[in-house]
Amino acid sequence: MNHLLDSFATQYAGQPLERLDQAQGQPLPEPAFTLPSGALQALFDLRGRGLVSAAKRNTPAATALREAGLLGRFGGASDTATTIAGIVERAGRTLAAERVDRSGTTTWSCWASGPDAVVRTVHDDNETIDLLPFTAAVARLVAWSGIEPFWPVADPDDDESRVVSDDVVDAMVAGREVDPPADAGPVLAARWREPWSTVSIAVPGSDDGLPLVFMGSASHLRIRVDGGSRLQLVPSYWVFEALPQLLDRSWSAL
Repeated sequence: MNHLLDSFATQYAGQPLERLDQAQGQPLPEPAFTLPSGALQALFDLRGRGLVSAAKRNTPAATALREAGLLGRFGGASDTATTIAGIVERAGRTLAAERVDRSGTTTWSCWASGPDAVVRTVHDDNETIDLLPFTAAVARLVAWSGIEPFWPVADPDDDESRVVSDDVVDAMVAGREVDPPADAGPVLAARWREPWSTVSIAVPGSDDGLPLVFMGSASHLRIRVDGGSRLQLVPSYWVFEALPQLLDRSWSAL
């Protein structure tokens, strides 16, 4: 057995395919600020007010902002906080995403002004805030979404026109196992048993979007139809290309 080859993908592709798992699961960079949920809104509520009352200065969000160096002792905004707020207020480009997996729902938001961007993620009671170049923010979104290289191997006679009910998708994403379709071949059945997640990427103010369903690292375009969704297997490079195309279409239409 050649341990450099993906034995499953090689078997069903009919040609030697190398293992891609060495390139998967790379950790995301640590965010600049990890704060209680609502911290960014609290920053807007408190900045520029001069002397802020003790009650407002001592809320969990305000305390976290002060400890992070974004607010001063009496509630005034630091230079970094002023930069963050200014980018959000002047943003000419915005981007939003939502990821749902067994751990729950995480939202990702980006505001860009010129070459600079503010990125916020929210999960449960925590949010992170980053100040970084816009190009880096888009790259961070790709990593955050869980898009990873994989071999898009399919069953020879697989029928991608089958409709999977939204209840089944929701159950699989939540970790409640549902049997694969009765006509599923061995490749789809193997993908089906992997952990599921959904990712939706959109430009606020636009009807355009990129809805994805992941079975493990295998990405599928989610096409909504009567009765549920068609899950079209797409290579990871297709997703990499689809994201900038989405941005070009949406922002040019605004």
